[in-house]
Amino acid sequence: MIRAGRPAYAHLSLLCLAVALLVAATLQASRASAAEYVVGARQLAFVDETRQVKPGPGFDGAATRRLDVILWYPAASGADGLSEVAPLAAGGPWPLVIYSHGTFGRADNATHLVADLVRHGYVVAAPNYPLTSSVSYTGVKQAQLSDVVEQTRDVRFIIDKLLTDEFIGPAIRGAKIGTTGHSLGGVTSYFTSFGVQTRDPRIAAIAMIGAGDPVQSALSQDMGLGGTLHAEVSVPALFLSAEKDVFARMTGRPHAAYSRIEKPKYEIMIKGGVHVWFRDGNVNLIDQKNPDCLFFEKWAPNMAVPGCEERVPLIGPAKQQQITRTAIRLFFDAYLKDDEKALDRLRGLEKEYAAIDLSYDD
Repeated sequence: MIRAGRPAYAHLSLLCLAVALLVAATLQASRASAAEYVVGARQLAFVDETRQVKPGPGFDGAATRRLDVILWYPAASGADGLSEVAPLAAGGPWPLVIYSHGTFGRADNATHLVADLVRHGYVVAAPNYPLTSSVSYTGVKQAQLSDVVEQTRDVRFIIDKLLTDEFIGPAIRGAKIGTTGHSLGGVTSYFTSFGVQTRDPRIAAIAMIGAGDPVQSALSQDMGLGGTLHAEVSVPALFLSAEKDVFARMTGRPHAAYSRIEKPKYEIMIKGGVHVWFRDGNVNLIDQKNPDCLFFEKWAPNMAVPGCEERVPLIGPAKQQQITRTAIRLFFDAYLKDDEKALDRLRGLEKEYAAIDLSYDD
C-alpha cells in the first residue's frame, strides 16, 4: 500500500528493468567517456492527498494524485545499474534534475540523456504524469493537455518528497536543482520557472527540448494555464530546437521564448534536426521523410501538416542525440556545478558542431 508522500520501494517492474537495460546499453557504448559513475535506478510512487486527478478518456478520476517516478542516481562502483538495491556512490551530494516527458510520452524515453547526466554526477527523476503519459496507471486513452498546470505542481511536489526522502535526500544538493523536458515536458518546465502562479523558485537552471514557444502552446490549447502571468526573473535557460521540427512549427517561432526571458539564456538550433530524435530511438525513414510526421499519420491522418511534404537532408538520430547530451550537460555543469570551463565550452559549441546555430546572452 502506498501512503501519501512516502515512496514505495517495490521490486523494479518490467518497465524499469527495460529502462535499466537501455541504460546499460548506453553505458557500454560510452565507456570511452570521462564519466566516473555507473547508474542506479529505483521506482518510486508518491501520493499527494491534497489534489485530485480529474477524469479522462478511460479513467474515472481519483480523489488523490499519485505520481509514479523513476529515479536514477550515481551508484557505487561495481553496481550493474539493474538492481533496486544498488547503493549510492561516494562523492555526493549531487545536483537534481527533473525530466518531464511530452504528449503521451513516458518517463523513460530519454535514457540516452539520463545515463549521460548520471554518469557525470547528477540525480535525475522523471514522473509518468497521470493524464499525459502513455504508460500512466490511469490508463487514459488520450493525453489531457489541460492537466499541464497540475504538472507544474507535480514538479514542486516531487522535489519536496525527494529532498526529504531518507535514501536520496541526503545525496541531493538542495540549492542546485534543474529541470528539463521534451515537447510538452518543455512547456511544463518553462512554466515551472517563468509563470508567476506556477514557478518554483528553487529551480536554478532549466533546459527545454523541442518546446517551441511554450507560451504560444498554452495560448493555442487549454493547458489550464490561462491567466498565468510572466515572471520577470533570471533563471538560466537553454532552448534546444530542431530546424525541421514539425511540432514546433505549430507552436510559435523558435526564438520567441528566448527573446522573452531574462539572461543568462542560450538557444541551440540543430540544423536538419527533428522533434522525435531528441528522445531515444533511431527511426530514420527512407526518401528523407521527416519521422515527426508518423505521429500525425497515426493520430490525425486527414490533417495537412506543414513540413511533412518536404524531402530534405536530415541530421540523423545519433548525431542529434549526441548534440543534445553534450549541450545539456555543459549547460547544467555551468549553472548547477559552477563550472567555468563548461560555460566556456558551451559558448563555443559551434566550433565543435557545424550542424548547430548558437545564440546566447549571459
